[in-house]
Amino acid sequence: MPVVLSGKGENTDLKSNLKLFRHKFCSGTVSYRIRIFILVISCISVLYLPASSQSRAPYKTIFETNLGYGFPESICLKLRVGNDLQPGLMQAFDTRGFGPTGLEIYYRFGERPRLLDRPMWYAVGGIAGYLFDVKYTKEYKALFYPRIGRSFHFSKKVGFNIDIGPGFPFGRNGDATNLISPVVLTGNMNLFFRF
Repeated sequence: MPVVLSGKGENTDLKSNLKLFRHKFCSGTVSYRIRIFILVISCISVLYLPASSQSRAPYKTIFETNLGYGFPESICLKLRVGNDLQPGLMQAFDTRGFGPTGLEIYYRFGERPRLLDRPMWYAVGGIAGYLFDVKYTKEYKALFYPRIGRSFHFSKKVGFNIDIGPGFPFGRNGDATNLISPVVLTGNMNLFFRF
């Protein structure tokens, strides 16, 4: 089934969509600040995670993928790396295609259960914005959301996360007519798989 990224309603194939995404990302359609932010988070992830491994037993990179539902994520796919400190990416999907894309960082704290290799509680900070054109009115350009949550493990590698916290929308769309609260409730429930 073809994916529409152009926002003009015509169906295009995957190759032309990738060209369109690359053109929009490199040409300045996507905010320069967002690109710099992604670069900084990527550098911190690459430089910090190997350095933090020196303080414990041999570091083992753990990838985690999550599938869940929440706000602002809708139906989302999340990818993270690490154990106690987990930087990651989030991509939301809705009935019309791609939703917001987000950068998140998780910090796990508290006592480690006897049979698990990481604490159950975590704090997460994330920022989500629209990198892809959507066919509906966007009320704001980005949302910052700090949250607190807890993991429920079925085993060491599979479990369920739930988190909740405030969200702070910014970059209000000037064409939008309905009111937006300066603080909204955000949350997420997801199933995770660790590799």
